[in-house]
Amino acid sequence: MTDFPAEMAQITSRKGWAKASYDQRIWVPCPRGLPEGWDRQRWAREFAEAWWGLSGLPHGQHELEKLATLLDYVYESTWGPESRIPCHLVFIHLPDPRMLPLPVYLSIFAALGRKEEQLRRLARVDDPALVKPPVVEEFSTPDLGPGLRVLRYVRGEDEGEVDVGLSYVWRSEEYETDLRLFAGTFDLARLEQAIPDTDELARQITVVPREP
Repeated sequence: MTDFPAEMAQITSRKGWAKASYDQRIWVPCPRGLPEGWDRQRWAREFAEAWWGLSGLPHGQHELEKLATLLDYVYESTWGPESRIPCHLVFIHLPDPRMLPLPVYLSIFAALGRKEEQLRRLARVDDPALVKPPVVEEFSTPDLGPGLRVLRYVRGEDEGEVDVGLSYVWRSEEYETDLRLFAGTFDLARLEQAIPDTDELARQITVVPREP
């Protein structure tokens, strides 16, 4: 298991970890640790070539380079030294290589406090940046049981911009672990495209004992 920065190690679950089965035609895995001899540019290039090749769509060097650049950006913004995204696993939604890659993050935290209060906090239900009340729904999975799915609209960094965020949160009492699956973007239509697949990804998440 890849070591995480000290600030993440402090809040990471010591007892539980997460695994997910996912459709490899839809999701690009984005691991923090790459195989020996790889860097993020090679990773991005390999997946850009694979996704265009598997799509059967006509494409050329320009299309390959564009997708590789986008994947490279996602990797750097997630795992680079300047990143502050509190996540442990990342899956990039990309059912079509012509689409904008959308990273979906999974956080694996030590369970703290009362379940209901903590899950609402992790899903940022009461975020002061909200521009309207969030859509909060119960979301259950076969392995994790009942949790929450929260759709939020918040003020963006640019004046007048509204960002949309989607979060799923659960608690595993057995492993004293809280999970948060989440995505965010300024593009509501792009997020809406991903919700059915993200719902399915969420249903495939399981909690397992954390390896030493």
